[in-house]
Amino acid sequence: PRKRRRPAKACEQCRQRKVRCDLNVPCAPCTRAKSALNCSYRDGTVASDSRIAGQVRFDTQREPASKASGSRPRGISSGGNSSLLTLTPTSSSTENGAIAATDDLTHAIRDIQDRLGSLEQHVLGSGSEETATRRPSLERQLRALAARPGLKDLKKDVVDTVKEGRELRRSIKAQRSVRLNDPVSGLRNTVPSREKCDELVRCYLRTFEGVYRVIHVSTFWSEYEEFWARSGADSDTSSFLVKLVLILAIGTVFYPSDGNAEYTQQVQKWIYAAQWWLGGPSEKFTVNLDGLQTMCLLLIARKACGLGSSPWLSTGTLMRAAMAMGLHRSPTNFPSLSKLQAELRLRLWATVVELVLQDALESGTPALIPAHFDTVVPSNVDDNDLGPDTASVSASAISDQVTDTSVQILVQESVQLRMQILNVIHDGKGQSYQQALDLGGKMRAVCRSATAFLHSVNTRRRRGSSLELGEFHAKFIVCQLHWYILALYMPFLVQTRKDRQYYYARKACLESASVIVSYADTSQSPVGDFLRLCLSGKGTFKGPLGLDVISALCLEIVTQLEEDLLPGLPGPEGNSFDGLADASRDHLIDILEQIKNHLFQTIASGTPSMKRFGLLSAVLGQIHAMKTGQDVKRAVYDAATQSFKKCLSALQMSTARL
Repeated sequence: PRKRRRPAKACEQCRQRKVRCDLNVPCAPCTRAKSALNCSYRDGTVASDSRIAGQVRFDTQREPASKASGSRPRGISSGGNSSLLTLTPTSSSTENGAIAATDDLTHAIRDIQDRLGSLEQHVLGSGSEETATRRPSLERQLRALAARPGLKDLKKDVVDTVKEGRELRRSIKAQRSVRLNDPVSGLRNTVPSREKCDELVRCYLRTFEGVYRVIHVSTFWSEYEEFWARSGADSDTSSFLVKLVLILAIGTVFYPSDGNAEYTQQVQKWIYAAQWWLGGPSEKFTVNLDGLQTMCLLLIARKACGLGSSPWLSTGTLMRAAMAMGLHRSPTNFPSLSKLQAELRLRLWATVVELVLQDALESGTPALIPAHFDTVVPSNVDDNDLGPDTASVSASAISDQVTDTSVQILVQESVQLRMQILNVIHDGKGQSYQQALDLGGKMRAVCRSATAFLHSVNTRRRRGSSLELGEFHAKFIVCQLHWYILALYMPFLVQTRKDRQYYYARKACLESASVIVSYADTSQSPVGDFLRLCLSGKGTFKGPLGLDVISALCLEIVTQLEEDLLPGLPGPEGNSFDGLADASRDHLIDILEQIKNHLFQTIASGTPSMKRFGLLSAVLGQIHAMKTGQDVKRAVYDAATQSFKKCLSALQMSTARL
């Protein structure tokens, strides 16, 4: 007779790879292959939760006596202490000849129970106290599995929800992506009205231009007036038009109300148009300061508007272009340069170095900065005091007066120290804890002095300046500097859980993370510029919403709760220090709840970014379970499932509004 094909029990991925599947959800081979979310079964059924009890299967189906004569029941043989149960397969004259009688089934169950009891007595009798403590008996393991029968279902529910969210995320990104064969075509027609452009340009000038000195403000306004005076007579794509659309793209991040949502696809067109202008057929005409300014604005726009960095449009290319133009050399080597041109070159070089350092910090790659360059910091002068006919800088420029360039000069003072920190972080031989302590102490001193200077900017500000310096610049610079402390101490923070000698690293990480998350304030109405950047930015631009900051705080809270559970550590009842520790911990938990609300606000606006929200929800579920004494694993699964379902609902509603 024709043989009947056995149904496949392995998952689809293991069948394709032709490897052995353990029938779990997800299975071990898929987990090792880092594709646990793709693990799926054809019929939707998998093996039972308990693999120990499920090794023996009995067929209770009765067959006719004529077929029963050619079969015999299965035997159960002992394999010693190394294996509890060993199945001996039986042979049958026919395919369906295996019959297990009721008496045989009862006898086999009793045999299993006897072996469980004898094994437990053997472990408790002959094993040492340490072995009995570290290896609980099999019976206790079975009872623990029986006490949580729905844990497998919870895990499967999380996996299914994540899969659904991932598919929705892909569809939303595909719907919002822009695919153009010629992004530059009709770029002039994409510029909004004069009133809207004025507002977006001011949004850029009051935020990023004070940090990254890319343009000369007075010169920009002159070219801006000429641009509108032509009234569209010139349809060619000029360098000023490309810089203008990038400034408009950055300005949409800080535009009040729904400005960013209104220009979501338009911003992508502007950014891709600038990329096309830099690297397309017109690249021959971009090897100048205008092209360098455009590339600086392009890298800032990609991070601020949520596109993120591109491996094919890197700061390494920007650094090479700047060096090819000689920006790493002092302007004194070029006597023919005017004072305005010399200052623009100094400012652009400082901006290029800062962008390279930030990219090295985020990507985990060495900073491609030459070891020796003879440039100096830009002059402390306002843009209104610097023009084409300026022969020299006034004496006030060398004083401690706050000007349009003061913030950039402040950041440049710590360039060498931050380069040393990045070299230590990326050292292939491993970090030295003592060296990290030395550099970290210097960096903390830099953060304190920068904070004091930035908080006094408004009181020392001179009238007639072209740029606004205020709260945004203080928050942004302080966060950027504290990111280096986090990156320096983070490897030792993980080791603190096992070795107390790294406790100072834990304290420094907690301090820097607390400073960064202190700016996630929800009491401001309307929302401030810095928080708008955090909601839409990427990398270090996310500030308190960054994954490293969230991870450091969550790890600190979980470590504190674990220490409270250790025997001998709790102090006397009513200890005031315990009350202070609980209050500080509750404050951090409240801040994490605020961050979770901010992350959900980003998702509700239509941005399919669910990783941070799901992770933070799961960890907060773990923290609440540890505080109340509940089952931690079940609480984590419940919190993760509910968070992803909430994300799905919000994204579906956002998609329906489009």
